[in-house]
Amino acid sequence: MVAAVGVAFILFALFLGPSITEAALGHGPNDFFPYSVNGNLKPVGPWARVPDVHIQRSDPITDETLPPPKGTKDTLLVLGADGALGRDELLRLLVGGRNSLLVALFATLIAMTVGMVLGGVAGYFGGVLDGAVSRLIEFVMAFPLLLFVIMIGSTAADHIDDYRLWGLLDKGMLSLILIIGVFTWFYPARIVRARVMELKEAEFVDASIMAGAGNWWIMRRHLFPHLVGPLVAVASIALATNILLEAGITFLGVGIKIPGTSWGTMLVQTWGSPLSPSSFNPELTTLWVTIFPTAAIILTVLAFNVLGESVRQAIDPMGAPA
Repeated sequence: MVAAVGVAFILFALFLGPSITEAALGHGPNDFFPYSVNGNLKPVGPWARVPDVHIQRSDPITDETLPPPKGTKDTLLVLGADGALGRDELLRLLVGGRNSLLVALFATLIAMTVGMVLGGVAGYFGGVLDGAVSRLIEFVMAFPLLLFVIMIGSTAADHIDDYRLWGLLDKGMLSLILIIGVFTWFYPARIVRARVMELKEAEFVDASIMAGAGNWWIMRRHLFPHLVGPLVAVASIALATNILLEAGITFLGVGIKIPGTSWGTMLVQTWGSPLSPSSFNPELTTLWVTIFPTAAIILTVLAFNVLGESVRQAIDPMGAPA
């Protein structure tokens, strides 16, 4: 129950929180607040009130920064600014979390669908199909994912990311979804294959065959419904894993493009990437921009993992593999 409540709160915060928070604060996640950073471009910390001005004034002769006009109202940055651009860290965190969760969700749907179909076919029909699917699983498991991600990031990612599914996705999300989905289907496929090989020997399957039922009818009506429970448990754990994968792949240059954001993108903006790393300088940045997205990733992954483990134990209380 605690895990379920935690997941429900996370979903509410990430999908409804951005709109509610934006309406309450009166500004959006992409609004700039130049006066929220100092002369070294170091952002302000949590619960800071900054002038609600989106253009910084400067002296045309000395080029020194001028204070905001008199009477300028302040706006509240609950978690401070996100970096040198001076955007709202809280709103970026909520929107970024929603994007990270959407990437993980769609990638999990792809992985579970492909895994269920291929695993079901391999387990039920056996023979050549089982051998072909098993070899394909081994190939995907041994494939160097990181090299593939780097290749996609330098070649095809820009073309793939132009497709945004009628505005549902930010630019950069589609490539992440496809990469994660294509390289994570093998685990549910192995689970489905093993379970189907066990179920096809059951008496109700023999009775259906004697009654003249076809193979696809048996799989659709008898076998796949028995897989719902184990797959729900696997999907919740896979969703948590895919959130971590999104952050990791973003560090390799494949990910959501500006002005979009995700939890991985927020960390990259602070620490750079392996090809262009950034060292921490306390005079230029603050640890808050790392602590908040990191804590959000940890809590979300923990909540989904605990929920998945709870579902697995409810389905299989004896502790046998699902």
